[in-house]
Amino acid sequence: MPDARTQEIAAEQKIVDRVYERLEGMREQAAALAVEGHTRASGSTVAGLVERDAMVLKAAARLQTLDAEAEGIVFGRLDFDDDETYHIGRIGVRDGIEPLLVDWRAPAAAPFYRATSGEPLGVIRRRVIICRGPKVVDLDDDVLTPDRAGDLRVLGEGALLAALRRSRGPHMRDIVTTIQQEQDQAIRAPARGVTLITGGPGTGKTQVALHRAAYLLYTDRGRFTDGRILVIGPSTTFTAYIGRVLPSLGEDSVHLRAIGELFDGVTATRRDPAAVAAIKGGERMPGVLTELMWQIPPSAPQRLRIVYAGQVLTLAADDLPAVRRRARERCEADGRRPNAGRAAAAAALLDALWARADGRHLDRQLFGEEVGDRGEFLGFLHAWWPALTPESVLGWLADPARVHGLDAADAETLAASYRTTGDWSVDDVPLLDELTGLLGAPPKPPKAPEPEWKLRELGAQARPATTFVLACGLRDGWELYAPGLLTPMALAGQGIDNDAVGAAQRWAEAVILREGHKVVGWTDGFDPHGEEGYVPLLAEPLPVDEPDDTPVPEPYLHVILDEAQDLSPMECRMIARRAEFASMTVVGDLGQATHPLAAGAWPALVERLGKRELRMLDLPTGYRVPQEIADYAARALAPGIEPTRSYRPGGLLQVREVADLHAAAQAAVAEAPQGATVAVIAADARVPGLAALGVPVMPASLVKGLEFDHVVVVEPAEIVEAEPRGMSRLYVVLTRAVAGLVVLHRRELPAELR
Repeated sequence: MPDARTQEIAAEQKIVDRVYERLEGMREQAAALAVEGHTRASGSTVAGLVERDAMVLKAAARLQTLDAEAEGIVFGRLDFDDDETYHIGRIGVRDGIEPLLVDWRAPAAAPFYRATSGEPLGVIRRRVIICRGPKVVDLDDDVLTPDRAGDLRVLGEGALLAALRRSRGPHMRDIVTTIQQEQDQAIRAPARGVTLITGGPGTGKTQVALHRAAYLLYTDRGRFTDGRILVIGPSTTFTAYIGRVLPSLGEDSVHLRAIGELFDGVTATRRDPAAVAAIKGGERMPGVLTELMWQIPPSAPQRLRIVYAGQVLTLAADDLPAVRRRARERCEADGRRPNAGRAAAAAALLDALWARADGRHLDRQLFGEEVGDRGEFLGFLHAWWPALTPESVLGWLADPARVHGLDAADAETLAASYRTTGDWSVDDVPLLDELTGLLGAPPKPPKAPEPEWKLRELGAQARPATTFVLACGLRDGWELYAPGLLTPMALAGQGIDNDAVGAAQRWAEAVILREGHKVVGWTDGFDPHGEEGYVPLLAEPLPVDEPDDTPVPEPYLHVILDEAQDLSPMECRMIARRAEFASMTVVGDLGQATHPLAAGAWPALVERLGKRELRMLDLPTGYRVPQEIADYAARALAPGIEPTRSYRPGGLLQVREVADLHAAAQAAVAEAPQGATVAVIAADARVPGLAALGVPVMPASLVKGLEFDHVVVVEPAEIVEAEPRGMSRLYVVLTRAVAGLVVLHRRELPAELR
């Protein structure tokens, strides 16, 4: 007779089989819906097309949900004291009116995470169902109300401990099956305001944040769907690591970005040295960038020379800075940004040229009109006041003479960082983003006029006129078309002969004047039907109403910010611009703060983000780092930071003094358990010398948020010396191991670790 475990697995397998059978039926229904949607449009009516699109879109979304990558659709079961039984899974599945599977985000599933032995919420037994694809391979039970268990069979030693023994994979696995009560409270916290989730390494902060995104989408999909949630991580390595969690939970409408990816068109992975990062991330930089963008571009011409009415008028290199200051004053008085300030620059240049002219016999207005239209003036103006991009302006900082607002030493440190590297760093991204707002959008290039052949091309439909057009219809006489109209706005009638062009133009000038426009001349053109006509030259050009084809992105409504303890003031400004209308979930650990400008307390960070309402939830228990490793790593904690309580006993810890670091690292990697994920972590400068070990060799600056079964740390003293907050960086490094930690050193260990 099969044992109890085998019988229970077989019973659960029947339920799982029913779920998969129903899922297959749901797939067939979704596919049929897509086919039906296409057939609805066979009549080519507008209603049919709309109905088709709606049905096909709905079917595609449903298929995508059903096909979402997952380790197991079914993962839990709840047995209640009223004889009700719920199975919990990644999506909800019904068989008719009978719920086969309850979505993990639904209120009915909350006891799976919140129930405890002290507050069982009516739950007698909580069961974790472990599947590989559609096959049930194991079960693990918690009994929360033992005196009500009756004949319920209980298997395993507790769901959490069983889940913790699983190896880390190359991508973070979701912990939807092992979330405990304190984590569930954070996931289901109200969306409004700022929810701050704190906790040490291994407390599940990141997993909680991602499950929170999925929960918000489930509970208020109409509000948060279509990319209205933004998740920000500290590095591209980190975002790649967590990138499969939300799709595995059935959600793929969340924007996932690293700090180095928040500026469109740039993917930065390199971090600047601490001294440079402290300057770029500081509160002085908005002022530095503001002064920078008003300066004369390095490639601008140094002299403007104009000959007018027999006079040579020159603005030399020494004259131009004062002219630019006057143009800046005009722009700032009108609230114009540099990219909208070319007209102010032209006016300032013309004023400066006029001041050098003998104007006793000249007209100032005529002087401005004639000189302002000259090719040499316009060429100088466009080169001297070009459309600016954030990338070009930030590159000017390579010249320390252009750095205003910093002392000489900091200016040289900043300039050197741009002279010696050819790519953008993560610390440059907030500066590029800041400049985008400071510079304003560059002016759009003028719309090219339609070619004459196109205007004359006769098609099935007429084209609305883009300006006034006077034309002669053979039957109806002279007609005047207005901009945007296909039919004439006025008819001359029989009073003007078809051949009397001059009289017709005088009549049209009077009509156009009543519309508020003065005609100063005429040129040849075409009416909306492609027939020859006359186009007036107006004293003031018509306003151009060009539709903006650039899509305006919807604002984010919720921003989830991971590893927030390391944000600089400039990074906070960049995030605040994206979270202006959003509630936030902020996740972090002050014990892992390594940026030289990291906030010393959470309220200060929230204030940097432009938020006030704060709700704090702490995760005090670590589920990943074993006790022995956690206690050793806690020696590197900054004073005043409370160490995390570890739920896991044991852990393998070895500290070895060695003569050859490379050989010792090789040996330590070879000793790692078979099938475990292994990483070697060292100071950034040492990483190239540790190549060819057969496992990832990670720079200490990029391991935050990552986990490995077995970690080899090489020369802790170098990690500490590499940056001002080196001990905090070492704490991060030592807490990446979830099973075994080997520390190799040739130099003396930092005092805290001895």
